[in-house]
Amino acid sequence: MKKSLVHSLYMLLLLSFLCLPAGCGLTGGQDRPGEEQEAFLKEEAEQPLSEGPLWSDPGSLKAVIISDLHFTKDQSLYHLLIPGLAEAERITDALTEEVIGLHPDVLIMTGDNTNSGDPADAEALAGKLQKVREAGVSIILIPGNHDYDQMDAAAFEKTYFDLLDPVDRDPSSLSYTAVIKDVVFLAMDDSAMRPGGQGEFSPESMQWLEDQLEAYQGHTVIFLSHHNVLYGFGEKNSASHLIRNPDPASLLTEKGVRLALTGHMHFQYITERDGLWEILSGMPFSGNHLMGHLAAGRSGLVYYASPMDLHTYDRSLEEDLARLDQESADSMELVFSGILDEEGLKGTRKLEVMALLRRFLSYNKEGTLADHIEELRSDPAYDRMLDALRDYNYGPWIQAMIEATRYPAARLRLTW
Repeated sequence: MKKSLVHSLYMLLLLSFLCLPAGCGLTGGQDRPGEEQEAFLKEEAEQPLSEGPLWSDPGSLKAVIISDLHFTKDQSLYHLLIPGLAEAERITDALTEEVIGLHPDVLIMTGDNTNSGDPADAEALAGKLQKVREAGVSIILIPGNHDYDQMDAAAFEKTYFDLLDPVDRDPSSLSYTAVIKDVVFLAMDDSAMRPGGQGEFSPESMQWLEDQLEAYQGHTVIFLSHHNVLYGFGEKNSASHLIRNPDPASLLTEKGVRLALTGHMHFQYITERDGLWEILSGMPFSGNHLMGHLAAGRSGLVYYASPMDLHTYDRSLEEDLARLDQESADSMELVFSGILDEEGLKGTRKLEVMALLRRFLSYNKEGTLADHIEELRSDPAYDRMLDALRDYNYGPWIQAMIEATRYPAARLRLTW
């Protein structure tokens, strides 16, 4: 691995993504989209996902989904890598106001709700979520590894569980079951083996999960965890983000579960294996500041992710956040430029690689990478870019993303 000031800055950059290990693969999915999803992608232009009968059906469930909020009241935190940390409270206020305005049946949060589990941050966030609850929106919330940095499981339960409506609880962890409009949510605590550690269920929690899957056989079941169930399965160096229990995805598939909602990686991504789909929700404080929208009914479900509506809920924040995002992008540009200089790329050859990197990062941020794979791979600078970044963790990750991504990251339709 290269040793330099530029690389030191680069490694700091990696922290904002949590896991970009060399050789980190993506999915155990099919070589091409399934027929159902392929047909949906062809039809989508005729009817936007934000429209259609599931949204107008009063009997279908509507949800807003986020992950990795990393809420904090500490404005002194270094925010260049995660721009929204500088305006964490304003963004969270805008987000909760937008959720109240949309008035879904449920707000789902899949972990790392605070940046460090600081009790003051957790109490402040719980107060904001209480306003959502009082507006008639149910809340489903699970812990992530960051939630346990300064808080144990008992404190987490005391802070958040009054906001929740579990119909069943795992005696050995904070995992629970919630049922909203006949949709069953298995909200799993995957840090119970070692709070703050990597994702893993205890044998007792695995047995509880199996019992719940058996009890709700035939129902629409959605699985929730902070760490991932498919992303990186079967690949080396995936332990930092993949649930460590032996292939929980096979158990879910066997019991008829079609959808898992996870997070942890801070970017939006969708993958599939053997009929089980996983949606990794992006981070509201960075990227394109996405939030997910899901409608589920008797026939199936639709999902799309879109940027927060800051223009409506805090126009001055929209302007401030655009400035912070640009500062972050400029910082990333300097890091990559320095790496290419170290690798001896100059003049037109360097400019072409930088242009390709910008496109890749933009597509990944938007969740549209799958729509541009051939464009990126056919670029004359593609091999040059990979060669230049090969000795840096980002290079193998970019290659894996481009070569293994199959599905649009911000839209999905399933039929039961």
